[in-house]
Amino acid sequence: MILLVDVEKWLFVNKQEADAASVPTILVEKDSEGAKRFTSMRILFQLKKWTSERRFIPILSCDEAAYRAYEVFHVDAKPSMALLDRGQTLLIDNEKDSAYSTKLIESGHTSTQDVMRFAIEYIEGSTGDVVVVADSIDCTPRTTVPESLYDEKQPLDSGRRLFEWAKEQGVRKESPYE
Repeated sequence: MILLVDVEKWLFVNKQEADAASVPTILVEKDSEGAKRFTSMRILFQLKKWTSERRFIPILSCDEAAYRAYEVFHVDAKPSMALLDRGQTLLIDNEKDSAYSTKLIESGHTSTQDVMRFAIEYIEGSTGDVVVVADSIDCTPRTTVPESLYDEKQPLDSGRRLFEWAKEQGVRKESPYE
């Protein structure tokens, strides 16, 4: 199972939310204007674990240049793949996948929903693994993270619940007794 996550929604918060958080936070994105996004230490630990196991792919709305501002994805938790521009760009080991770009253009998909569906199918085809999605796109009949795990008022707690749920799902699928 690979977890495909809209990190801007599920895992990262702005400075005001980080300052108000009841748990320790750490900087994950810094641009020319300064500190921008933060996450909890617990989520950072989970990111490190899941990316090292090649079971986590971040979804970001930014382009490749802005992606470089996410220090977490270049230092602490380097993902094997990342989806940028809401699926328009696929990075593999932080390099643009030109084969993906070509196939996406050939597909003719332009809407965000169709592009994300295409990306999910491409990733499943290239990895041979099931992709579970934590995003607001409709990707039926694919497995999605229950939206009930997300609490807009407590995104850091939502991120913690997301990883707990994903761990539970992975254990269930690997259990020889089910």
